[in-house]
Amino acid sequence: MDFKKVLLGTTAVFGASAMISSAQAGDLEVGVSGFMRTLAAFGDLDNESGNNDSRSFYFRNDSEVHVNARATDDETGLSYGATIEFETDTNRNDNTDETWIFISGGFGELRFGDEDGASDNMKIGGFSAAAGTGGIDGAGEVASVDFGLTNSSDATKVIYYSPVVSGFQLGVSFTPDTGHAGAQENPADNNGNLEDMVEAGATYAGSFGGLDVKAAVVGYTADGEDGSPVGDANGIGGGASVGFAGFTFAGGYYADENQDNINAGVKGSFGPANVSVNYAYSDIDGGGEPENIVLSADVGILPGVTLAGDVSFFDRDDGGDDDGVTGVARLGVAF
Repeated sequence: MDFKKVLLGTTAVFGASAMISSAQAGDLEVGVSGFMRTLAAFGDLDNESGNNDSRSFYFRNDSEVHVNARATDDETGLSYGATIEFETDTNRNDNTDETWIFISGGFGELRFGDEDGASDNMKIGGFSAAAGTGGIDGAGEVASVDFGLTNSSDATKVIYYSPVVSGFQLGVSFTPDTGHAGAQENPADNNGNLEDMVEAGATYAGSFGGLDVKAAVVGYTADGEDGSPVGDANGIGGGASVGFAGFTFAGGYYADENQDNINAGVKGSFGPANVSVNYAYSDIDGGGEPENIVLSADVGILPGVTLAGDVSFFDRDDGGDDDGVTGVARLGVAF
């Protein structure tokens, strides 16, 4: 018997049962939030995408509506609820992005559903100091190089976050199948995904004499199903950021199964405006050494309205026409 599976499975059942019990005793407050963004992309988009027929200029949208249900049980003091994120772009037919329930209290927080894993949510690096659409972690047209570890994305999982004690927090998540999410019944086994994936992280945040310091160590381990291109996989990495007088400096190193990733960034905030420079570099086993430099900026022009942009200088280093310059300009409304 796999003790890891039994322990995490039992924790998930306990958390779900506790939430249902609490929900029967109180009323949940439901709120709606989300965003609407319209974006213009331009430049060497054929080289960036590897698609020779890609247009060199186009518009596209990105929009979501989030429904958030929250409550606190007076008797136990436990908070609980659910989040459902709807994809609302006119060409989307996958309906939702992330959907998960949670229960939290003095023991920490337990989540169950389709959500990013602990290592992805807790990572820190150069991407943590980014303006615009996010620099090396921004719009796909400018984020051309890997910067972190393999992760389970929004596959269905159970996640636990510890309470924050003296600035320290731990997190762990378990994903049975990285290719399975949503309401699909009887997911296929041995179809090339990763399985029994455990992601974990440890973070610290504190302030010292005007310096805001954050640091994280994250990692994962997973078994490869038959047909998995990497087989069994493991990875570890970490990063840190330091903020002072409106500036943030950040960087990280991540060693994945078949490549090493280095990233760095600096961001400056000037009233309603932010500017940043991000850098990402990967050393791929048996492959190339892609690089990505992204210059970014954003400014709040009205309450809830932001104008953002990035310019990327990239080299995917996979042979052929794979370098150039791309850019995006985005107008976004958050509500």
